[in-house]
Amino acid sequence: MRRARVAYAGAIHEALARNPALTVEIARTRESESDYQAARAPLLPRLSASAYDNRLNEDRLNPAGSGTSTTSLYTRESFAGLTARQLLYDGGRSRGARDAAALGLEGQRTGLTAARDETILRVTQAYARALAVTELVRVAQDALARQESFETMTADFFRAGKATRLDVLKAEAARLDAEKSLTAARESEAVAVAQFAQAVGFDGRAGVVPRGALARDLAEAPPSEQATYAALAHNPDLRRAAQQVEQARSSLDSARGVYRPELALQGSYGYRERDVGGGAPEWLVGVTANWTLYSGGALSAQVAGAQARLHQAQEARRALELDVGTQVRDVLGAWRTSLSDARATSRLVETDREALAAAETLYRAGKATALDVLSAQADLARAEGAQVTALADHASAQ
Repeated sequence: MRRARVAYAGAIHEALARNPALTVEIARTRESESDYQAARAPLLPRLSASAYDNRLNEDRLNPAGSGTSTTSLYTRESFAGLTARQLLYDGGRSRGARDAAALGLEGQRTGLTAARDETILRVTQAYARALAVTELVRVAQDALARQESFETMTADFFRAGKATRLDVLKAEAARLDAEKSLTAARESEAVAVAQFAQAVGFDGRAGVVPRGALARDLAEAPPSEQATYAALAHNPDLRRAAQQVEQARSSLDSARGVYRPELALQGSYGYRERDVGGGAPEWLVGVTANWTLYSGGALSAQVAGAQARLHQAQEARRALELDVGTQVRDVLGAWRTSLSDARATSRLVETDREALAAAETLYRAGKATALDVLSAQADLARAEGAQVTALADHASAQ
């Protein structure tokens, strides 16, 4: 299968366009925009048109049993007109609902920002993990090549009488173990590449692989106080939680408005025509009032529910603040630990590489055993793998 190599910037660009979770958040934002438009509609004037044409029974007012009408009645009526209505006051229900919808829209937009950040984070982690596993495959290949070379050298020494049969068997066992490690690394690479493609928004069989290498230029972690303050000030999840609190407060104000009367200005203009009396334009202007005095407890239940939702939002925000502070400390700890590990393993790789070269030289001179060389090879492979892991952990934490 042909593989398409994607750089980090390209992976982020594709993920922002393709990631399913982000696409869902975009659709939810559009839904919130529609909810806001619907919530503000009651505060705007309403204009409606109506028309009808009726036929009526002409003797509908005749005395019982009488065959003649004593009153001239119309038998056809037609009307066409416009009616306008403007809400003047409803106890703050509509205004509160509009404000709550506006805050809900702001919260959803903030949630969209959080979803974008989350997508970038997941792609970054998957990118670093895939690069790390690819480098681990290279480490396993190098280890296998060293083992094969040593196995060949040991077999030559055995034929020359400079090594024992036990040395040959140990070298063969080490080579078989290196082959097993390489197979496991390649399987892990296939999984990591599929997870990377999925994080971007491609099918796992699309053949999309990351292009690049883990950074060796390592950055220091910022101070804990500075990072925590920045997170509490700019974290989109916290901003969304604050907006949800304000939304719940507006919803509570709207719910309390049911205890107050509703006033509206209404006017109409139309033309009415009858077969008796002719036709003429007519108009009407007035104020309507509506006040619910008793609803069987439904209104108080709505208010109590809105109060409960406000309390839930406030506590959820407080819990999130505590959680964000803990997350920042955890990530900074991982950052500092991985930085220290990366620097230590870098020096360890150099030391183990020198130790391996020295062990091989001494083995050729007959001053070291095969076990010394095998131990040095194993130490170098472990150090190289630990270095790759530390670099990947540092990239993810940063």
